[in-house]
Amino acid sequence: MVYSKRPIRRAQILSPWGIGAIVPFPNDESLMIAGLDFWHYDDEDVERYRVIDKRLTQRLGVKELRLPPDFNGKSLLSIPAVRFPLWHYCPYCGSMIKAPPYLDSRDKCDAYPWTKGRSCSNKTPLSRRRTLVPERFIVICEDGHIDDFPLMEWVHRNGPKRKSDCKLRRSTGGISTSLAGVRYTCTCGASSSLLGATKKGVLDNIGYTCKGLKPWLGYENEKCGKSVKVVQRGGSNVWFPDIRSSITIPYYEQEVDKRVVKVVDDYYEKLKKSIEDSRVNGEIDLSTIEIIAEVKKVDAKDLYKTLLSRINGENEFGENLAGITEEEFRLDEYKKLISTFGNENLDLHTVNFPISKYNSAIQDYFESITLVKKLRETRAFLGFSRVQPDSGTNFTDKKNMLSNEEVSWLPAIVVYGEGLFFQFNKEKLMGWMQQKSVQDRIARLDDNYHRYNIKMSRKAIELNPIYILLHTFAHILINQLSFECGYGSSALRERIYCDKGELTNDMYGVLIYTASGDSEGSLGGLVNQGIPNVIENTMRKAISNARWCTADPICIESKGQGPDSCNLAACHNCALLPETCCENGNRLLDRGMLIGTITDESIGFFKKM
Repeated sequence: MVYSKRPIRRAQILSPWGIGAIVPFPNDESLMIAGLDFWHYDDEDVERYRVIDKRLTQRLGVKELRLPPDFNGKSLLSIPAVRFPLWHYCPYCGSMIKAPPYLDSRDKCDAYPWTKGRSCSNKTPLSRRRTLVPERFIVICEDGHIDDFPLMEWVHRNGPKRKSDCKLRRSTGGISTSLAGVRYTCTCGASSSLLGATKKGVLDNIGYTCKGLKPWLGYENEKCGKSVKVVQRGGSNVWFPDIRSSITIPYYEQEVDKRVVKVVDDYYEKLKKSIEDSRVNGEIDLSTIEIIAEVKKVDAKDLYKTLLSRINGENEFGENLAGITEEEFRLDEYKKLISTFGNENLDLHTVNFPISKYNSAIQDYFESITLVKKLRETRAFLGFSRVQPDSGTNFTDKKNMLSNEEVSWLPAIVVYGEGLFFQFNKEKLMGWMQQKSVQDRIARLDDNYHRYNIKMSRKAIELNPIYILLHTFAHILINQLSFECGYGSSALRERIYCDKGELTNDMYGVLIYTASGDSEGSLGGLVNQGIPNVIENTMRKAISNARWCTADPICIESKGQGPDSCNLAACHNCALLPETCCENGNRLLDRGMLIGTITDESIGFFKKM
């Protein structure tokens, strides 16, 4: 393994540079984050890395979640990596070698005595020779495999025949800046540019298919044989993370001391085990609880009471959440977000206002608005895909890509923040959804989305217009809130509480929130926008701005645009957001659902606002 002394923020180990991703370090160093087999924790201090989120842990089917290792108080714990790609070249003479994958130090030019063109001198000391640069071009497979571009096979595809001592040289330039300007020459006389290398199936024609390589788990091949795609190592389709998240639902009493909660979280497994192991004739030995309470200077009775609350609370949602849908998983969160819950001592603090507290202009559209003064979100790294995002692979197969052994834990981070939750008027939504004009419009988007699901080898679903409405509302409101509360749009996120297809879960809401790694979360700027006589003006401005896009009438009349044509009236000028904000990769959006179209205003849910 390579342990490069390059800093990466803990959150970046989940995205954009998690397991199997190529990290572009400064000075042309390229490494790939290794699998979980190679991550090492201090066994005596592993408890401090454990992330407590029982709901998400059970949903993902693992024993625990862990923070990526960092400084343990004694020494710096590094994230292991392997060198990838292995083909490297000298930036001066172009001489190429395949670097060893596990060597920490970077290779220098071997000063091969080329007879033509530039050549590095072998008289120059090794320490002063140029450091080799990793090749830009690689191949990827839809099953997640990745490998170096087959340079030897490509150069010798039309002869002469490859020899055992063949050595390649890379050159660029000439009159072309395209792939035709990148040329490889072999000592045997064979030569070829990269012109045509990216065409579909071109490597199949020379007998090269996927070798099943997983460098992040070790350079051992497995059977594959599928066609590969030629890409650049920094391309956006090389690695797509699958991040699963949850909003923490506390099970403690509202008046509990914050210090007691922290002790329960830090020593939960030990405390729970002490209760289970000490039952004698129905009596419980509280000595372990009393010792920990004395050391941590908290009340033993409060500690015991809070511990029982957590144990009982976790039993409420059962022991098996692995088979439920994302919408079913969010239902427990929804029930808390539509009510007043918690206080500043807990990880979730909400203050719910009935819509009657707000201006009559918005009362027809919502049931209530909740100020989420504090929330805690856990984000866990489940796996990744290549070529296309979210390949539809099940949880088990995704986890198997992270380790050679059975995965018992997953990397995760915890972020804190604040937000606003909007509960929509169910009766109003149902009446709007039944309109024929709305049904006809959603049918257009449904056809495009159906084709997208077929391409992704996923089960097709019939979209419901309510989800499109809520999703688009979240986007246009985030755009407006970024002006009103000072947060950049990339700092805000959406979380949709509604079924995409058949309406089986009775929830219709949108959470717009900001979350960061700071232990105390944010400063209240977003929450303050949700109070009566403030949020109404923000909504009016957002809806008003949505009525006109600088790309209209092309945008509003579109029959399919954006990623995979999965949007109708939504483009970068009106409704699209940074990728980090959107749950759907900027898909399933339509301003027409909000404000109507040029020819039919009745489609708009907010047409009277």
